[in-house]
Amino acid sequence: MTVKVRQAASLVIVDDKPDLHVLVGRRRMDLMFAPGLVVFPGGAVEDSDESTLAAALRETGEETGWWPPVPPSTDETPRFPYIAHWITPRGSPRRYDTHFYLARFTGGALQADVHEFDDLFWDRPAVVLKRIEADELLAITPTLSILSSLARYRDSESAFDGTRRSIVRRFAWGETWF
Repeated sequence: MTVKVRQAASLVIVDDKPDLHVLVGRRRMDLMFAPGLVVFPGGAVEDSDESTLAAALRETGEETGWWPPVPPSTDETPRFPYIAHWITPRGSPRRYDTHFYLARFTGGALQADVHEFDDLFWDRPAVVLKRIEADELLAITPTLSILSSLARYRDSESAFDGTRRSIVRRFAWGETWF
């Protein structure tokens, strides 16, 4: 049976604490897609969403309690630069064509949606990767790739500068997604 590929979007939120940290959540074990894995906030695009970015912003608000302010942007300095595009492989129980955007945390309270996450936390990208390598956390390929890209930056400004140099990654997963 062919599983329909749904459009999805995710927001990769960074903050300087004082060095670069990224917000990740560990998905609940009873979820059908990526149970127990660390991911960035995001989800399926709904008919009411005007764009994949709008979906990423809405999903982030629903899943974390943080509603990113949407200030005007210019072509030279997008507020939420597009950083990656991944499609889940054939054979997955659910398939998504996911667009990832970078966001700078502007402060405020975070509250994990208990229907989505067991845990929501900030850490350095390199530390999250080490925890994955040590089997303390599990992640899917897109999360690993984005964390690896972010690990080379010292702060959020340099991460945003990296996106301005067109480091967008577009991949389809292979036949495995772990």
